[in-house]
Amino acid sequence: MINVVVSGLGRIAWRYHLPQIKADSRFNLLAISDPVEERRNEAAAEYTGIRTYADFNQMLESEKCADMAVIASPTMFHKQQTIAALECGLMVFLEKPMCESLASAQEVTDAVKRTNGKLMLYQPHRNWDEYRVFQKSVRHKLGVITHSRRILEFYNRRNDWQSRTACGGGMLNNYGAHYIDQFLAAFGGPVEVKGTVMQRTVGIGDAEDLVSVLLKSSSGVSGTVEINLGSAVRTDTWEVFGTLGSAKYCAAAKSWVINYIEPGTLPELEMQKTLAAQDRAYSIETAIPWITETLPVDSWNVPSYYNYIYDYFGDNKTAFVPLSESMELMRILDVCRRKAVEF
Repeated sequence: MINVVVSGLGRIAWRYHLPQIKADSRFNLLAISDPVEERRNEAAAEYTGIRTYADFNQMLESEKCADMAVIASPTMFHKQQTIAALECGLMVFLEKPMCESLASAQEVTDAVKRTNGKLMLYQPHRNWDEYRVFQKSVRHKLGVITHSRRILEFYNRRNDWQSRTACGGGMLNNYGAHYIDQFLAAFGGPVEVKGTVMQRTVGIGDAEDLVSVLLKSSSGVSGTVEINLGSAVRTDTWEVFGTLGSAKYCAAAKSWVINYIEPGTLPELEMQKTLAAQDRAYSIETAIPWITETLPVDSWNVPSYYNYIYDYFGDNKTAFVPLSESMELMRILDVCRRKAVEF
């Protein structure tokens, strides 16, 4: 059994980490820390027998039996709390993004090496069914994949810490860290950043709430990731294009729709050698033998991420998200910021 302490009682810890830990007999929740007394009292009532602390470092000093720290605090605290936990001999399960900057992430990586510790990030979109179904059943029907387009748009005037740059906020760190990591996992790194647009539109903080990134994977797949919290029309979709067809995932319909052809089913096509277009017409093929499939997806019908946590921290198996890939994501985010076009 892995003894766990948790930092932070915000949305992700309260709605996900704490219930998952409680439901899994391989983990034992010892204590939590949060500066808000009301939240500590609420946690103590909900999780009988745990200890609560206003200060993270005090929790580390007091909980000598702890094996693992779950860092679910705002991004601005990730570096300090992760290094402190590692230096106390704890394994660390860390919320994304790893840190607010590449330099801070490198300090964390150095601490992992220095302490011979273990660190893994929570990157849930590698585990969601949209990604699992794509990897298992969709991508192999598309031939050579050429392009990926991921879009998340809705209207949300953020006024929490995620809207403030000083706290490590902004939609590049928030949703961008999910979808760029998904691109990295699906198509391979290192990933080249070709260009970035970052703007603040309707949010009341100073951080960007519109992000558009153009990427290229090591396998030659181009990709765009677009996040826009100033859109009055909700769009949550992922489209992937290949030499044999294309596929579109729609979150509203919870399904992939694939249009593809079997290899070798298209007739040979000859290049027209003159400037006089045949029949004065565009050369548009109309008799393509398309195959259409719809694959249902339930985005929440996924294995618990804590299975991967126990595999790595408890059974010493390969990390579900290797530290090297988390650092590659931090490098990509850093390049995105440096290449951002000013408006």
